Amino acid sequence: MFNKIPTYISLFSSAGVGCYGFKELGFECIVTNEFINKRLEIQKINKKCKYENGYICGDIKDEYAKNKILEQIKFYKNLGNDRVNVLIVTSPCQRYECSKS
Repeated sequence: MFNKIPTYISLFSSAGVGCYGFKELGFECIVTNEFINKRLEIQKINKKCKYENGYICGDIKDEYAKNKILEQIKFYKNLGNDRVNVLIVTSPCQRYECSKS
């Protein structure tokens, strides 16, 4: 744990509603991944992640998204976080492309 704060990763996280309880309990989101950019924008408005680079838009089957997720885990490790406490995987919805805007 980083400063005794439990952490989590959220995959297929949509607008982040499924993670709300973790935030209320004091967990810190290391990285969140969603395929649709406008859903990530809602997460940003709600300040789901502490760091901007924690929001990853893309298909986790693609190398780009996988590498970005792993980079964020390594970023937290360099900060002193020795583990991810929870991995949240929400069932994926319909397939859309990320907007580049």
